[in-house]
Amino acid sequence: MNVLSSLKAKVKTLLKLHGDTYHEPDARDKYLETIELSYLYSMFNLFNRVQKVPGHIVEVGVGAGRNAIVLGKLLKFTSQHSNAKYFGFDTFESYTKLDLKENDGLSSTRWKDNSIEFVKNRIDNHGLNKICEFIVGDIRRSLPEFIKESHARHGGDSLYCRLVYIDTSSYTPSKVSLEALYELVVPGGIIAIDQRKQGGEWKALVEFCEEAGCKLVAGDNYNDVPAYILKE
Repeated sequence: MNVLSSLKAKVKTLLKLHGDTYHEPDARDKYLETIELSYLYSMFNLFNRVQKVPGHIVEVGVGAGRNAIVLGKLLKFTSQHSNAKYFGFDTFESYTKLDLKENDGLSSTRWKDNSIEFVKNRIDNHGLNKICEFIVGDIRRSLPEFIKESHARHGGDSLYCRLVYIDTSSYTPSKVSLEALYELVVPGGIIAIDQRKQGGEWKALVEFCEEAGCKLVAGDNYNDVPAYILKE
């Protein structure tokens, strides 16, 4: 019996003694048992770089909500959730037909079991429903529309960002996000991509930096964000 199996057995025994029942985690949460510390370390470091910078956190490409939980918790742990929120943009389904056409290697079934209901349920379970807000739709349209509506409601100052995290795995949504959000990132803020294997996110980031005259910075550690822009 390996260490993990032994630990599970002990947890089951303790719960049984207290009259409780052990439930296996949802299949989509299996990673929580084996998640690499390097991932958490990279996210903590990324947040630490912008912790003293004002503004919200925006993630483009939420997936099953892992980063929403981590970043939402960090806002809460540092007591910054009273004046900063996490905004997540995604279809919460599969990649769009345009994404699949533009980006070789993307799977049409990769997120077939995902849904906004599943993600919101996870957020509720972590007590983050007042910190994390999700915008459903094709990022090509939903992001610009949200920014326009937000500016109309709040006079143009409601979505200044300290951190933009791009995790779309596709070119056009990444490029649209860079063009729409760069001016809203405050000085000292960061725009980072998640894509370790070079693809659509990389192409969009490199093109944008060439057009805007931005400097690309590499992550410092193993499994760190592969590249990011530090807004000056």
